[in-house]
Amino acid sequence: MPETGDVQLDNLDLAILSELEDEGRKSFSTIASKLDVTVSTISTRVKRLTDRKILTILGFLNPYKIGINVPATIFLNTIPGYIEKVAEDISNLPEVSWVGIFTGDFDVLADVHCRDVGHLTELITKRINHIEGIDVIRLALHLRRIKLKQPSVSLLKANDELDST
Repeated sequence: MPETGDVQLDNLDLAILSELEDEGRKSFSTIASKLDVTVSTISTRVKRLTDRKILTILGFLNPYKIGINVPATIFLNTIPGYIEKVAEDISNLPEVSWVGIFTGDFDVLADVHCRDVGHLTELITKRINHIEGIDVIRLALHLRRIKLKQPSVSLLKANDELDST
């Protein structure tokens, strides 16, 4: 199961996360100035948030700009007892950007990014198809990305605050 939200964040933590939400490289001095606190306060808070694994600052690249033009989602059913092994094996492939274990029609879903259809074909037929424990493989090509973003920090507001917006 996902980790529970047992970490208490104060208003300053939320404001810092909100500032970093759309631009993870925003300078601490810019954030400090906007929030009317010192740069060292921002630095200390960001370090604490990263140490506690609440915040990870990543760079997302645009795969299309670098020649990775075929994104897809792979849906897998596994032989009983193999779900964890299949998910782990799939997650170790360099084309895989995301893996999850699910209830419902499929046990494991994975998002992949390939250079072209030939690369995707090789990934499925020569590597994924040979992973022990896979029973069924289905594939959906992504035709167009509409949104790629994490959940907003605004979701942490109280329900009554969300209802009034």
